[in-house]
Amino acid sequence: MAYDRIQRGYKRGSNKGMLVMAAIIVLLLAAIIVLLIVGSPLQNGEADLPSSSAPPVTSQGPTEEEQALMAEADQWYLKLVNKDNVLTGDYNPELTVINERYNPSGLKFDSRAVDALNQMCADAEADGVSLVVISAYRSISKQESLYNNKVDRLMTQGQSREDALVNAAAEVAYPGTSEHNTGLAVDFNAAEQYFEDTEACKWLQENAEKYGFVNRFPEDKSDLTGIIYEPWHYRYVTPEHAAKMNELGMCLEEYVVYLQNGGHVPETTTSAAADAGSNS
Repeated sequence: MAYDRIQRGYKRGSNKGMLVMAAIIVLLLAAIIVLLIVGSPLQNGEADLPSSSAPPVTSQGPTEEEQALMAEADQWYLKLVNKDNVLTGDYNPELTVINERYNPSGLKFDSRAVDALNQMCADAEADGVSLVVISAYRSISKQESLYNNKVDRLMTQGQSREDALVNAAAEVAYPGTSEHNTGLAVDFNAAEQYFEDTEACKWLQENAEKYGFVNRFPEDKSDLTGIIYEPWHYRYVTPEHAAKMNELGMCLEEYVVYLQNGGHVPETTTSAAADAGSNS
């Protein structure tokens, strides 16, 4: 009898143990299923979230502001001309004769900017300063004639043609590489270094940017422009860009790179600008 009771108790204990084990196994299986269901979308980065809770998508491309600056680099008033950016023979801007009051030689300027030039000269005159235009637009054919004449003169002085071609370019820009071919560059009063000490030069340094002009070949940028300091040589770029160039202390070679990079200064700006340098 006692043996039978022990056997029955053992069976009941075994049954309870098996039930507990079964329950544990079920719970473990349920936990694994939940982890698989919840974990899988997270691992794949495809969680099915309500649209209102979805994280914002960040564009990897340039912003609208950066795109606008990049587009500015290609505008006519920022045309970069040098030995690496040569104008073609079919570049023919619409021209207008500069006001004869400041232009005794009948020189012409880009029609889109001539009013700014005339106004600058008029305002300088009102301040008691005389600005006389001595050089403005030159056609590529005219530039070619000037260059070839210089080559001929050097050859008559005993230089070989090969040497004359190189040395002429140091004084007269090769056709298509001169800013004057754009119709946006102007020389004032005297193409001599003493111009820096005149009232006209000081007035331009203080006021030119208001009319959209910058000194194209600053003294501290010769390594980038490839041109000696020319205090008499000014270039139209619009008032907005003139002010920004002066604020940043950039020559046109640097500024165009700055705009092409969406208003950022890349680490290679200096070398890139140097590569864009040329003879005037």
